[in-house]
Amino acid sequence: MEILENISLKNYNTFGIDCKAKFFIKIQKVEELRFLIDNPIFQTNRRFVVSGGSNLLFINDFDGLIILMDIKGIHYEQSNGQKIIVKVAAGEIWSDFVELTVKNRMYGLENLVYIPGKVGAAAVQNIGAYGAEQKDFFLKLEGINLETGYYETIFKKECQFSYRSSIFKNELLDKFIITYVYYELDREWKPNLSYKELKQELEKFSFVAQDAEYVMNTVKLIRMRKLPEPKVLANAGSFFKNPIISQDHLDKIMGDYPDIPYFKSGDFYKIPAAYLIEKCGWKGVRRGNCGVYEKHSLILVNYGNATGDEIFVLSEEIRLSVLDKFGILLEREVIVVE
Repeated sequence: MEILENISLKNYNTFGIDCKAKFFIKIQKVEELRFLIDNPIFQTNRRFVVSGGSNLLFINDFDGLIILMDIKGIHYEQSNGQKIIVKVAAGEIWSDFVELTVKNRMYGLENLVYIPGKVGAAAVQNIGAYGAEQKDFFLKLEGINLETGYYETIFKKECQFSYRSSIFKNELLDKFIITYVYYELDREWKPNLSYKELKQELEKFSFVAQDAEYVMNTVKLIRMRKLPEPKVLANAGSFFKNPIISQDHLDKIMGDYPDIPYFKSGDFYKIPAAYLIEKCGWKGVRRGNCGVYEKHSLILVNYGNATGDEIFVLSEEIRLSVLDKFGILLEREVIVVE
């Protein structure tokens, strides 16, 4: 275990921001975390945990310790009838893990394929797509409480999962490091075709036998069509959350924009942030070294040499224009690290 100094973070965030960390360490074993928390550098510096770096925007050099979680391993804990519990290390690539579960006839996560990042970050962010969220199959997780130094188990109810959020983005931000996540998956496939776009895509080839692998690959193809590959065009996926508004607010917007799509969410309505951004004229707009992706207005991209501050300023302009036109202040899905 070696703590490095003045390390570039360009290869550790999918935005490709070339900033530096004062200190940097890669964790590959739980035991290394136990030694780390006794280290003076850990105790006396600001710290931030990086997983796949797919949901981060670094604004400046990081004056502290970056902890890269790279613990690997997938274990089948137990099988109970039609259920099986899978223990997966926080450093495993999320999409690879999803594909492995389907290949081994463990179902539930197939709609979440091709989401960038690692397993630990998936729990922090409570990732979701095409009618599913990781919390739907989440059982518990393990990790180290940085304030007490104790290894703890945190169950689903305690995680406070909500739309693209959890306790790890709020009360336990920078206070808890996830090492393993447990999912309870089904041996019997129960297709989730609740998302309209996915269902329509599958109906184009209704003559094909549609098993879990076919649905998973269809999701993957849809995402590949809409989202740029970060290694080709640097980005952090969806930059903003889809806002949730009241019936009165929706009615007011529909007076001017009757075509606005919406989805019922309890007593409220979720509307696509991409629609709002596009109506404000941002789709495909380029500002210097960064811009809004031409195929999906929810994606901000780095054309090669953008600083984190450039991207942040662009995101603020977008938020203010949406607020001015629709009375909605968009919330970032991406975590801004200053």
